[in-house]
Amino acid sequence: MESPVIHHTIPEDEKIYRRPIALYFGGPWTTRQQEILDKRAIKWDCSYEFVLNDDFADTINSYSNARADSDKNYFDYCMLIHSGISEVYSPKVWTDSYTHNGFRYPRLILKDGFIRDKNKVKRFFLRDEVIDLLGKTLEEHTEYEYIEFKRLKNV
Repeated sequence: MESPVIHHTIPEDEKIYRRPIALYFGGPWTTRQQEILDKRAIKWDCSYEFVLNDDFADTINSYSNARADSDKNYFDYCMLIHSGISEVYSPKVWTDSYTHNGFRYPRLILKDGFIRDKNKVKRFFLRDEVIDLLGKTLEEHTEYEYIEFKRLKNV
């Protein structure tokens, strides 16, 4: 009798989509946002780096919350718009930072490279073009410069 356990091997090209994705951001690209962060750093009596990363994290956390009239959040809607697939859910997101030339800048981490269908069962690969469009959309809405994205081996 055969074992009921089926060994599922992951195709080599699919392994890359299981990796987390990091979107790298720089400082604010608008004068308005720059002035807000400058004033906040003075008011809080803390470093500009702290305010920069804290504000970015707060913004992303608010975008991660589901809207009151739906069970979808900002990222779900972005994936729907940029992928063209209706009724999809984005991967889980969180923020951290990276260091460049001795300064800390914000980055956004996507848990993996899949978007899921309305039942959160079927997965669709998250193409590079869609990730890049997400970064550019976030740049426009958050006023933080989008630099690039990378598929990470681990976080």
